[in-house]
Amino acid sequence: MTGDAIGKVEAELGQGADVSDKSGTGLTAGNFRQLAKNGIGDPANAYVHGMEWYDGKLYCGMTRNSFKLLKLFPPIDPPALDPWPVDVPPKVQDLDMQGQIWRWTPETDEWELAYRSPLIDGKHGEPAPRDLGYRGMEVFQGKSDSKPMLYASTMSTVLRGCAAHVLRSEDGLNFEPACEPGIGNDNISTFRELVGFDGYLYAPPAGEGIQFNSNRTGVLMRSNDPKPGNWEVAGDLGFGDSKNNGIFMMTVANNQLYAGTFNNYEGYQVWTTPPCGDGPLQWRKVIDKGAHRGPLSEIAMGMVEFNGALYVGSSIQNGGYDRTNLVGPAAGEVIRIWPDDSWDLLVGMPRETPDGMKYPLSGIGPGFDNIFSGYTWRMCVHDGWLYVTTFDWSVFLQYAHRPSPTAKKLVDAVSFEQMAEVGSGFEMWRTKDGVNWMPVTINGMNNPYNYGGRTMVSTPKGLAVGTANVFGGKSPARFASRWEYIENPDGGTEVFLGDPGTTSYVIPKPKKDKAKTVDIAATGATGYIGRHLVPKLLDAGYTLRLLTLPGTRDDIPAHKNLEVIEGTLEDPATLAKLVDGAGIVLHMAARLAGACTLEQLRETNVEGTHNLIRACSDSKALKRFVFCSSVAAYQNQFNEKEWPIHESHPLRVDGGHDLADYGMTKIASENLARFYSNKHGYEHSILRFALVYGVGDPLVDLMARKNAPEPDFGQGQGGEQPRQFVHIDDAVEAIARACFEDGAKNETFNVAGPDVITYRDVGRMTRIAIGTPSNDDLDPDRTRVWRRYVQQYDISKGKNKLGFYPSVPFAEGLRQIIEAAQAEGALPRPNDKVTRETAKNTGFQADFANPSRKEGKRNEASAKPKSISEPKKQIAN
Repeated sequence: MTGDAIGKVEAELGQGADVSDKSGTGLTAGNFRQLAKNGIGDPANAYVHGMEWYDGKLYCGMTRNSFKLLKLFPPIDPPALDPWPVDVPPKVQDLDMQGQIWRWTPETDEWELAYRSPLIDGKHGEPAPRDLGYRGMEVFQGKSDSKPMLYASTMSTVLRGCAAHVLRSEDGLNFEPACEPGIGNDNISTFRELVGFDGYLYAPPAGEGIQFNSNRTGVLMRSNDPKPGNWEVAGDLGFGDSKNNGIFMMTVANNQLYAGTFNNYEGYQVWTTPPCGDGPLQWRKVIDKGAHRGPLSEIAMGMVEFNGALYVGSSIQNGGYDRTNLVGPAAGEVIRIWPDDSWDLLVGMPRETPDGMKYPLSGIGPGFDNIFSGYTWRMCVHDGWLYVTTFDWSVFLQYAHRPSPTAKKLVDAVSFEQMAEVGSGFEMWRTKDGVNWMPVTINGMNNPYNYGGRTMVSTPKGLAVGTANVFGGKSPARFASRWEYIENPDGGTEVFLGDPGTTSYVIPKPKKDKAKTVDIAATGATGYIGRHLVPKLLDAGYTLRLLTLPGTRDDIPAHKNLEVIEGTLEDPATLAKLVDGAGIVLHMAARLAGACTLEQLRETNVEGTHNLIRACSDSKALKRFVFCSSVAAYQNQFNEKEWPIHESHPLRVDGGHDLADYGMTKIASENLARFYSNKHGYEHSILRFALVYGVGDPLVDLMARKNAPEPDFGQGQGGEQPRQFVHIDDAVEAIARACFEDGAKNETFNVAGPDVITYRDVGRMTRIAIGTPSNDDLDPDRTRVWRRYVQQYDISKGKNKLGFYPSVPFAEGLRQIIEAAQAEGALPRPNDKVTRETAKNTGFQADFANPSRKEGKRNEASAKPKSISEPKKQIAN
């Protein structure tokens, strides 16, 4: 598609094509609600470690004061942070380190403290907590259990108290040890995951002494009857490999038990065994050397079965930089292992392996293109989707004394404040095929101090997520000449629950007002945004009066609360009838530059707006005038040195081409809205939209169906231009908030999406989704590491004043478009459903294994470049 063609279909608010229903399922950030913050009322709760659904309640095992403990008992090479991220007392006895288990009851939406670690006689003559926290939970029924019980593994202080335990509870309130300390090893400081398999409960030791991630002496233990404490050894120490520092993660997949190791020498290993009853287990190694990445994939951390395969995430301990073993810094990867032991690289770094050249089938690099994602921390399957959370350590950069050269360069280029606003905090991604991934959040659910998505569990009420957030209590705040510890309102672990029925904004119910005869009068209702907005307003109970062009009345479905008037913005009598007695007037209609003459453009967009505002002047009922403007109003909006563009950015001063002429009409209309609202005493709210897209939109939908599948789409200078579109769902929410929120009064807001993409990204994601990627598409674009923090338009004002957080990232919006087109037969589907045969049948492996074929594709593409001409001058909303 040429730049001229794009310019003719730039986002407009009055006209548009029909819209198909959204396809597919999956959670966006807007589907999550916060169940708890500030450590569930106790900011010392830093980690939700264990999490489980049991007897209709959600249980969360808490570990407390983690970073304070790290300061008091530092490792050999502690992180160089100054000031320390939390205020630390002089001695450990000043800290309440008794681990807690909280439970949430959905019927009452309330939390209660279900269990608190007891104090025991410490080794140094002082009481000590038996449990520092609860790292794993599992529902399991042993031979002596009358029903499934809730089991929990502990973290313990070996130096002050005793070794770790496995606890057992029937009622979720009373927990009793189901083993002797350390299951016979007094040096074991923690058991990590508890896994039930083939009638046994498995407990892998994951730490010793003051170490909580690795051990050299602990062996895997199992019991088919934990109540009396009948435990036995379930495998050789480190599976017979002295370089394994213990078993870090376990899960069940395809009726096999899998175990992943910690190995800082060569990279993690994955071992598996079939069911063996009461006999010895038949362990065999299926993945070696960190999937041949080496120590940069030090630990197999996340593990889950999904769609007939085992998915494994990698990490490096201590947040991605193991200073003790001199490994890293590096970000985590994702692989999947099939039942026949073959494997695919899904997210990570391309490399040669004994199985041939491996490219990430998603085209996404380590850490989901985030250098700070040191852990691929947790994985969970919910409602047909695989969700993955990460650890993102960038929030600590503000205290870092010796940041890595790459991190320092990034902070200097972007600023820590911009990084924290856009991309600090854990990330959550989801996929339903392992190949196409959508971000759910890239900023810790809008809290940069939520640096880890520590645990997840699928429940009948939704997907529960618990965070790692050690900043409870006082943390450093920067003043002009000093740091000072103050209470952090965003500190302490948080818990979220995701459900499709939860929305980011609930439109308030109409308020009765004798002065008005209709709640909302609107123009542009048959346009792309209008056709999505009007049904939501009607569903909320509002009465509407809509202006539609002559002959288009039937385009609007009839409704008892809906009145339709045919006419134009050039007819004062019609406009007077439209706004008569309306409490809110919403102006969405406009002409597009390039689709009419300059005179017609000004006649509709400026004079038409003026006519509508004049009609409002005598209204006694009008409370607020809401005007849909455009980011085309900004001067030099494509100059990246001026990004992100704030609402106070200079506006255009002249026209001369389609985009500028369109922007000038919007500026004039904004001025009219402000002037008359001040003159006549009603409120105004102005929304400057970036390009609005979604299923059925006139630009991105058409692009995905017709142009993006082409192998050379997005090549050339125009293809690299960053764009910040806004999804139709977010656009509708922004208008609703502008209509009803107090913070919108007499304000102007940018309305743009949460992330920035390029046309090259659009082509790459489209070709991967339809199963026709080239090797270039699968070779991660490392510029995304930097671009993730770029924003073309500053949307912080909308967040602060309206509570508007756009929740639909571009990858999700594009997925909806592609799947809708696939359902119609307009785009192909992959040859199969991304099963084991995908890599074999689509030709990926043959290309990967033959570098000359890859080079040939590069040369062929460069011989016939297909660029997007000058989108910098053509695209705006």
